[in-house]
Amino acid sequence: MGGHARLSVQVVTPSAFWADRLGCSPGDFERPGLTLVRHPEPRAFYALAAGSAVVVAAPESVEAALRGIADPSLLVTREGASGVLPAGAAFVGPARLAYLEHALEPPEDVVSLPSAGDAALAALRAAVTPEEWRFANLEAAEPPLFACAQGSSFASASGFQRLDGRVAHMGVVTDPRARGRGLGRRVVRAAAAHAGALGLLVQYQTLAANAPALRIAESLGFAPFARTLSARWPAG
Repeated sequence: MGGHARLSVQVVTPSAFWADRLGCSPGDFERPGLTLVRHPEPRAFYALAAGSAVVVAAPESVEAALRGIADPSLLVTREGASGVLPAGAAFVGPARLAYLEHALEPPEDVVSLPSAGDAALAALRAAVTPEEWRFANLEAAEPPLFACAQGSSFASASGFQRLDGRVAHMGVVTDPRARGRGLGRRVVRAAAAHAGALGLLVQYQTLAANAPALRIAESLGFAPFARTLSARWPAG
């Protein structure tokens, strides 16, 4: 794959990045207890817990219920959040957020591809569920993507979506028949090494229930930052 020239990108910390996205102060992620900010959508909720600090973006209609919860950390669990949100809320998460704090060397046996629409990834896309492909977020990834072969076709691919010009939001998907063989780890390593060489903050987010994806992050040295939960509910 070769080396990558480091570009001039403004360095950002996880706290500063999430403060910008949620509309709070970076210091709120270090202050124990609940910080409430206004969500721009009337029926949406996002909670992020970093240690004992919990920052929640929510509409005014549920603020009173949120302030009444005794243990704010419950707001990053489905059980806790469903007790204060309107009926019919659909959840995503809980999820785990982690960031790479050191440079990675790219592996040798990984191929770069121009996009998720490359014909070489058709077999991999067909091997996973539509939900798995969507969660991998490879359609939004900037080029190149990185892929590993198993036999005659690619069995794992990774890439990243650039957020706010400063953060590389990682995505990865692996053929179920090839899981447990280290392919996901290799393609994530390749994509993360590329992102780091560009001077980006490398972000890895996965569902807390996805043990294999969590193991990839841990094995590559991603440092845990926060737990998250999001929800939306219908009108009425």
